[in-house]
Amino acid sequence: MASPHMQVSGVVELSHKGNSKQPDVALLENRMACAEDESMGPVFVKEPPNRVDFSNGTGAVVECQARGNPQPDIIWVRADGSAVGDVPGLRQVLPNGNLVFPPFRAEDYRQEVHAQVYSCLARSPAGSVHSRDVNVRAVVAQYYDTDVNKEYAIRGNSAILKCVVPSFVADFVKVLSWHTDQGEEFVPGDDYGSTRIALSDRI
Repeated sequence: MASPHMQVSGVVELSHKGNSKQPDVALLENRMACAEDESMGPVFVKEPPNRVDFSNGTGAVVECQARGNPQPDIIWVRADGSAVGDVPGLRQVLPNGNLVFPPFRAEDYRQEVHAQVYSCLARSPAGSVHSRDVNVRAVVAQYYDTDVNKEYAIRGNSAILKCVVPSFVADFVKVLSWHTDQGEEFVPGDDYGSTRIALSDRI
């Protein structure tokens, strides 16, 4: 008969014999699972703007950068989804994802290149993402003249004079000042004494 003060202890041994997978196979599967968890679809680091306006004398560079795992490829596409390629001297897609429009001569203007809607596509095995539409418009620098229509007003009343600019450059012109036949110059913010003049840079 056991003494009431005797303590009995036991050891429980855990057995892994029930696991039929070999350790190296299990380790490989774990690594594969981790690799799948680390994959990430493309995310834009630098998304191109909605509008790009430039003159034929300056050209333009439209940047597009994206990250992900694996690193995504950058592809420029048109509105219909077709890929954009190089046009010698007029359009170039760089390896870093930038879309370049070099300066060009007026006679080399091409509407399908210089007045086009583009989109940046970042694509990898983990997924793909499109940028916003990029409305590209090139303007050929050329001479233009402005005009002011005659307006009549009763002394003491207001009159509105409008600077008339040709439509082909109206979106790119800003009115900086007004001039009279006597050589007077009026610019926004100046004090003209008793004569009240409100100037706007809107055309």
